[in-house]
Amino acid sequence: MLAITEEKRGSMQLHVKARATRLNPDRLFGQVAHRLAVAIITGASPAGSLLPNEDDLKDEISVSRTAYREAVKFLSGKGLVEAKPKSGTRVAPREAWNLLDPDVLAWHFKADPNEKFIRDLFELRLFVEPSAARLAAQRRSDADLSRIEAAFRGMAENPPYAEPTVNADLAFHEAIFAATRNPPLQCLAPVVCATIQWSLFLKAPDDQFFFTASLIDHERVLDAIVQRDGDLAAARMSGLVIDSLNSTLRLLAGRADANTSKTA
Repeated sequence: MLAITEEKRGSMQLHVKARATRLNPDRLFGQVAHRLAVAIITGASPAGSLLPNEDDLKDEISVSRTAYREAVKFLSGKGLVEAKPKSGTRVAPREAWNLLDPDVLAWHFKADPNEKFIRDLFELRLFVEPSAARLAAQRRSDADLSRIEAAFRGMAENPPYAEPTVNADLAFHEAIFAATRNPPLQCLAPVVCATIQWSLFLKAPDDQFFFTASLIDHERVLDAIVQRDGDLAAARMSGLVIDSLNSTLRLLAGRADANTSKTA
């Protein structure tokens, strides 16, 4: 696997955070919420345990009582913590977490998600996106098609994995969801986009093979939508998602091997 320079990796990571999460990392409460959430997701703060308090965090970040309380309230709204009378604020069991929340997804990615979680997300994509592509092909307006085509041009005309290219890739999938004319289905678009962003983050800007293969997959989906062929659009979107999963797993395996070599 070709290496990503720290400068390029840092730039894309900031971009992924900006698109995937609504939490402002520059605010103190955002930093506290991020620190607590990653500890919960990694298991450093296991389910049922008391949440670290302000004093526990002071060695890592500056914490005010107001920022801490705001952060805990924020995490509670996402199901990560629960306050119980006389027992304090404790980490909630995983089944209570709102796993489809963009912030919760972003924290999972920051915590270095395992293969099982990645497979689960792509399994969700495989259920959702082919159906979205089918409906988009059947229901799209000329304006919808223009948006999808413009997004594809943005992918094709910009350098691989550059920020405009990533934005265009996300816009392509968002435009397909918008063309379904199904508001509940459209609510799943942020989950799909967060997964796409993270998988793109793994890929180096000069990995032409992955980029070219993905571009071909997107063009084939676009062509089916142009033809208004719902079944073809669904089949091609399935292929796109499966190809993306396979390339992501290969990159994860390569990164794991590289880390093993460093520690050996």
